[in-house]
Amino acid sequence: MNKLNTYERIDTMDYLRGFALLGVLLVNSFQVMDSSNYNELHGVLYSIFNREFYPILFFLFGFGCYLFMNRSKQKINNRYLLYFRRIGFLFVLGLIHTLYAPPGITDVLMVYAVLGLFMAIFFKRSKWNNLIITISLIALSIVTAFYQPYYGERIVWLDLLSNISKWFAPMMLGFTMGQFNFFENMHGKLKYISVFLIVNICTYVSLFYIKLSIDITPAGTEMLEDYIVPFMMMSSFLIILQWDRAKMILSPLKFYGQMSLTNYLAQSALLIVFSFLIGMTPIHSLIVCFLIHAILITFSIVWLKYFKMGPVELLLRYFTYWAKVPNKKKIIKESFNEA
Repeated sequence: MNKLNTYERIDTMDYLRGFALLGVLLVNSFQVMDSSNYNELHGVLYSIFNREFYPILFFLFGFGCYLFMNRSKQKINNRYLLYFRRIGFLFVLGLIHTLYAPPGITDVLMVYAVLGLFMAIFFKRSKWNNLIITISLIALSIVTAFYQPYYGERIVWLDLLSNISKWFAPMMLGFTMGQFNFFENMHGKLKYISVFLIVNICTYVSLFYIKLSIDITPAGTEMLEDYIVPFMMMSSFLIILQWDRAKMILSPLKFYGQMSLTNYLAQSALLIVFSFLIGMTPIHSLIVCFLIHAILITFSIVWLKYFKMGPVELLLRYFTYWAKVPNKKKIIKESFNEA
């Protein structure tokens, strides 16, 4: 088998993964709390951040699928077999995560795996074809959400169709942006990203005033927000990352995101430990988030000093290629001879 570790990592993806993990833990810690402990502040924070960070992870998963299938330096046959083996292992990890995760936490790894099966249909399609499909999925999720009744229970089949489209769309968008070489020469795309951010901000403000003046179904406005807010966060973060000083300050997020799979699973395990030790009142949930992030970021920095990838990422790579993958970094010791 050819070299398995000869591809270049895209730092921007790791920063985005680390950023998304910050929000995912914040949401999950609220879900673990006893409902009797909610207060108005936490309710507002939960409504703002719930559903807004997961689309970023789905986008990055789609982009990761593009990289996996299209690495120019990695000439390996039977990539589809490897891909299906990879998402099969993700499904198993997700099943294990579901068994031990605290009640209220929704696993995304099994969703990755199931939707990843359908993504394989579009791997050989052109970037413009996939862009049209992505836009159609976004439109379908929004239209079906607006057809929900204003009062009473939602229509089940419309809700199902809307949610499937909603989660499949960012994955397709990530894959399509890979086809368009989105993460190459990011500085040169700064103007377009800024325009995209401004458009989303204006849309969000307009939506806020529309909700105040017109009675429209909450399901529709929520769906629009589920697209607009993640787009705003990603655009803002990408703009910030164009400054070297910002990248240096945010560098812990890069290590956090580089081991995103390990840290995602570890977050749930540590939530169990801390909820047992100190309970999960509103103030405790924020303290626990800070402690877990501090522990896992420190662990990631130390681990990646000696190894190329996290322990769960290594397992994923092993089961994908069914071969031992070298993980230890070569530490070069320089010796200086006295003149």
